[in-house]
Amino acid sequence: MSRSRAVTSALLAIVALCAATTHARAQALGDDEPLRRLDANALAGGTYGEAEPGGLAGGDYGATRPDQQPEPPTSATLRIGNPLGAPPRGLRDPTPRRIPVSDDDAYAASGVQAGAFTLRPTLETAGGYDDNPNRDPEGGKGSGFYRLRGGLDARSNWSRHELGARLNGQIRRYVDQTELGYEPEVSAAVTGRLDVTERTQINAELRASLTSSRPGDPETPTGIKGDEITRSAGATLGATHRFNRLSVTLEGAVDRYVTADSKLRSGGTLDNSDRNYNSYEARLRGAYDLSPRLQPFVEVAVDTRDYDEKFDNTDPTRRLGSDGYALRTGASLELTRLVTGEVAVGYGRQTPKDRDLKPVDGLLVDGALAWTPTALTTVRLDAKSALRETTLNGAGGVLERQVGLEVEHRLRRNLTATARADLVRGDYKGLGRVDDNWTLSLEGEYRLNRNLAAIGSVRREWQDSSEPGEDYRATIVELGLRFRR
Repeated sequence: MSRSRAVTSALLAIVALCAATTHARAQALGDDEPLRRLDANALAGGTYGEAEPGGLAGGDYGATRPDQQPEPPTSATLRIGNPLGAPPRGLRDPTPRRIPVSDDDAYAASGVQAGAFTLRPTLETAGGYDDNPNRDPEGGKGSGFYRLRGGLDARSNWSRHELGARLNGQIRRYVDQTELGYEPEVSAAVTGRLDVTERTQINAELRASLTSSRPGDPETPTGIKGDEITRSAGATLGATHRFNRLSVTLEGAVDRYVTADSKLRSGGTLDNSDRNYNSYEARLRGAYDLSPRLQPFVEVAVDTRDYDEKFDNTDPTRRLGSDGYALRTGASLELTRLVTGEVAVGYGRQTPKDRDLKPVDGLLVDGALAWTPTALTTVRLDAKSALRETTLNGAGGVLERQVGLEVEHRLRRNLTATARADLVRGDYKGLGRVDDNWTLSLEGEYRLNRNLAAIGSVRREWQDSSEPGEDYRATIVELGLRFRR
């Protein structure tokens, strides 16, 4: 009997000790629990308010906890555009679509695990109708078209360092306007981050793209048969070091642009060797963590653009090439837990080597803000500025500004509607020409399951130009399927 009481007393003591230990551990974890932030992309993807843990900007003031990956450098998190790193004017934008990712959404793609990497492939096939594929000021002849787009996003799952890759490609073929070609768009990039220490990181990127000119753009010569192709390849190498709250980033970039000779409908060939050039750029950026929700920064960049040919083929007196710089100041901010983003303002100037041409300069406004008023609605505002090269005689370059507003709303867990408005203004310095390109679009996505969705869109495009006879209007309707993993 005494033995049973002894055993019982021992068991009760063990249970009491375990309960006390568990309570103390829970209380300790509760005291050390980091603040959780609401991620606008996660909410838009369907997590319905359940936020993933993550460090706020500057929350640790340079120190890295043992259970947390080193914080990515400032340049890696910058979502706003680079005014000096823009390609020549007149090319299609090969930027991939944003694909929201959420593990808690029953209709979200889960990705494919391949060793230490997560792969997210996508494939789109669609058909539609364009009532003015040539962007003819007189309206032109409409045509049906089919489109095929594929993409792959790969990201490492390492506890330290990071390696990622993005690959996107698309072709569009008009059924009744075969002279327009396939309008190819291909972009690829491999990015890496090496965590040398808790405070020092090295970033690198290799990139390449292939794109075609846009019909109706003044940079596109008339009488072209098929596609006018421009290829680019480049690399960026930089390093970031944190001095407690202060972080400093130094980067260098080089890019090569090559435009192939164009075939003419008359049977000849247009020599584009005078459009090939190399771009060299250096950037220095300093950021300071004022608070967990505010990180102001200043940035200076210089560049030079060297052409293979010293003079223009169509105007032997015009010297090619330019040198420029850009100064910007801004901040990464979190106004509330539902409004996040980055904004920057500054001044840029690109001076042609031909002294008879007017420099391209002006105010630079860049930004990317996301507001999530509810778990089902996300509003995005973005702005970009760029100093671009041009082929138009008499113009020293193009100051391009772009602003876009997007509203995304989830009507149901598997039904999303997106409305977007964009304005791109191109100011040709020295010519007095200003082109305003407007786009209004409405898109819908109905997810049948995690991997398959029906997609549709209606888009209205028009150009208002200060140059007589250069305005056009176009309406595009499209339906298709999207597959992703």
